[in-house]
Amino acid sequence: MCKIVTDEEHEHIHSHTDDPLEIAEMLRETLAEELDSMSELAATWHMIDDETIQKKLMEAVRAKQKTVSLLFEALQESEKKAWG
Repeated sequence: MCKIVTDEEHEHIHSHTDDPLEIAEMLRETLAEELDSMSELAATWHMIDDETIQKKLMEAVRAKQKTVSLLFEALQESEKKAWG
């Protein structure tokens, strides 16, 4: 078990796993969080009229797209291991 302390009020304890089903579940949760984050970033991009800032935000959206793609590939691999 690892104990991650972010501040005095928030502690998180987690364990490591090599079980493909548990890994897939963690990846699904992470993927959902990244998709939510990407939606928020896109909404922010939509609300800002400054072209220079919009370009930077679009770069960030593209980086999120790459992250989501890699997470989805990892999820597929984990599910293959679990289900064959």
